[in-house]
Amino acid sequence: MPWDRGRPRPPFPGSRKPARTPAVPGTVLLALSLAACVAEPLAPGPGPTAPQFTDAGHWQSADGFSLAYSVWTMNKPKAIIVALHGMNDYGRFITDAAKYWQGQGIATYAYDQRGFGRTEGNGRWPGHEVLASDTRIFLSLIRARHPGVKVFLLGESMGGAVATLASSRPGLEADGLILVSPAYWGWSNLDLAKRSALWAMMQIAPGGHLSGRGLNIRPSDNEQMLVAMGEDPYVLKRTRIDATYGLVTLMDEAWKATPAVSLPTMVLYAKADEVVPSGPIEMAAARMPGTTRVISYTDGYHMLLRDLKARRTWDAILAFVLNEQAKSKN
Repeated sequence: MPWDRGRPRPPFPGSRKPARTPAVPGTVLLALSLAACVAEPLAPGPGPTAPQFTDAGHWQSADGFSLAYSVWTMNKPKAIIVALHGMNDYGRFITDAAKYWQGQGIATYAYDQRGFGRTEGNGRWPGHEVLASDTRIFLSLIRARHPGVKVFLLGESMGGAVATLASSRPGLEADGLILVSPAYWGWSNLDLAKRSALWAMMQIAPGGHLSGRGLNIRPSDNEQMLVAMGEDPYVLKRTRIDATYGLVTLMDEAWKATPAVSLPTMVLYAKADEVVPSGPIEMAAARMPGTTRVISYTDGYHMLLRDLKARRTWDAILAFVLNEQAKSKN
């Protein structure tokens, strides 16, 4: 089905001139031709409003959009972690780690980003600037709720890209940045074949879906956790093509923004990550002026916070937070 004539074509990454549609396998074309052909970005909220917590499980961003959140806290926390989930996941991804940190006096907040989990959208992409803006607004709400307490921004995978982009702008209400398997596999780091294939699919059927089946990618060695994710109705099982295009653009913008990240930063990743390559992560860590700690696990997986050896990752993050928190007292 042809591109909607009323809509401009998305630019072909890395090209200044209109590009011919690259060839893609016939089976892919057939599958996509049966899918929806119109891009459907997630609509903004009903209108400008004062950001606020609206009840015990929801908050409202500056455009009135309502987002769900989860919290693990206590009286007088030593520090606070605000956690951003990865693609197709939602705020409960951090549950086990948050409960562990809660026992050590560290509170954790995690919200469902627009289009994911318990928040309206069903996998539609809101735009990378909107995701970064929501992060900055939520951090300001946390700072106001817990005055005088150190606040750390943690991002896993896609959440790491959002956290990076948000942290590259001045005035972020955070005292440190924690990046776990951050996704920087954007246009700058994709090979030509992958860039071409995604661009072609975006022309043909932006509303189509990709499931990831048959790729033989192992995101974790925690099989019980993976089964639970498969049964969780809030975890998306398929990804819209226009959302994938948006994700790659987000990862590219985050990658380009790394030299502007000056917050004290900790980076944790698996050397043999099968979901996102470790090379761009290593280069990003070297490009960020605020990087103070980098941990590479030779026996880890993409989901370091939920692997069978996740406790070591929780402990490393706890040590970083407590160390940064102690600096403010000296």
